[in-house]
Amino acid sequence: MPKVIPDATLFAAKRGFVRTFSQSLATSLVIPAGLTLAFTHDALLAAAVGVAGMLVGAGVNGAQSYFDIISKGVPDEYQVDEPERRGKYAAE
Repeated sequence: MPKVIPDATLFAAKRGFVRTFSQSLATSLVIPAGLTLAFTHDALLAAAVGVAGMLVGAGVNGAQSYFDIISKGVPDEYQVDEPERRGKYAAE
């Protein structure tokens, strides 16, 4: 039975999820925490909402990247040429 999703596409989708999830973690804490602190003046609640918002936002962004790669194929920046598979050498 043929595979519906090729292994290379599935690997790139997983890589895209991890990359986008990680990048989103760095940027998605401030807005939910800041808005909660501004409206409630409760630092503990703001921290909790900020962390929850950070995880949910990063998860949604990662899932979007995963499904985008699954539906459209491996993007050019994830393509690996033959010389890159062998690794880089100091003499180059």
